[in-house]
Amino acid sequence: MKYKIKNSNKTQKSMNPGVKNPRRLMSDFNAAGLFKKREPEIIDEGKAFYNSLAALTENDIVLNETAVNIKKPAVDVVRYAALFILISAMLCSGYFLIQKLYAYINDAREYQALRELFYADSDSGLSLAGEILTRTKTNAPLQDILSLQRQTGERVIEAEVSEIISVDADRNKGSSQRMTDINPDYYGWITVSNTRIDYPVVQTSNDSYYLNHSFDRKPNQSGAIFTDSRNSRDIWKNLNTIVYGHNMLDGSMFQPILSFGSRRDEFNNGIIELTDPNGYVYRYEVFSAREADETSGYIQTVFRSDEEWVEFLYKMQELSNFNKNLNFNADSRMVTLSTCINDLTRGHMRFVVQGVLIDW
Repeated sequence: MKYKIKNSNKTQKSMNPGVKNPRRLMSDFNAAGLFKKREPEIIDEGKAFYNSLAALTENDIVLNETAVNIKKPAVDVVRYAALFILISAMLCSGYFLIQKLYAYINDAREYQALRELFYADSDSGLSLAGEILTRTKTNAPLQDILSLQRQTGERVIEAEVSEIISVDADRNKGSSQRMTDINPDYYGWITVSNTRIDYPVVQTSNDSYYLNHSFDRKPNQSGAIFTDSRNSRDIWKNLNTIVYGHNMLDGSMFQPILSFGSRRDEFNNGIIELTDPNGYVYRYEVFSAREADETSGYIQTVFRSDEEWVEFLYKMQELSNFNKNLNFNADSRMVTLSTCINDLTRGHMRFVVQGVLIDW
């Protein structure tokens, strides 16, 4: 039997009519699921690398002699040096912190002793303690000197505290005289309403001295409250009585005056009292509170005319954070309290509170 080829491009039929076309046969196998297409294997190189690292042991890593002998000790030296520096810094910080706290506590004790001495009732006399104090000349703290002076009512110098002294008499002296006996630089006593400010004021020809010396003239980072060397000891003669004090972190000295610049109620009711060595009390009403550049002229003490003085007063009031719109004249007298603001980036700035005299 012969077969006729219809198209040369088509596959010829099998000579054996019982066998199917190979292509049709493969198609049938695929349809039956006997043959599946093999997907290419995808290898995660990152995972393979990680697994290889995880399988590493110390024995798999071989260092040359230089790395074994030098590299590891160098790392240890740096680590131990950094640890030593850190521990040293912590110890130094702790030491200075404790030293600072001790200084604050000691200052508070000394000023409390001064307050007790200043406010003692001079009319009824100082109490008879009948106490014997034994101290050495070099170690006698101010509070012990003041305690002995409070008991005797007379001047006590440090050398006398080194002896055994029995109190056997009751003597009086005025509050200001007691302060002058302790420190001849005593200028007066200052208080500010609704604050902790309640301190003696000193004055010397060197305005830098009491920046780092306490009232008993011993070295002290808290310093003392002091008035400008240009001011007269007769307070009434001063147009502008200027008083300086540190802004301490424990809230002592002049730190409390900062609240006058942010709290209207304290500003409105602020009263400053300055008692001179003769016992006269000068009362000032706060009328200005603000930050000021130390070179801005707020510590000016001499004026060419009454008009310039009055103009200066109105300018100080205008610059204030709050304004009372007070009136001034040539007879007005002012007190200026000045302290630092503890900002290293603005070391030239000060916080200033000023009051005008209303009674004396």
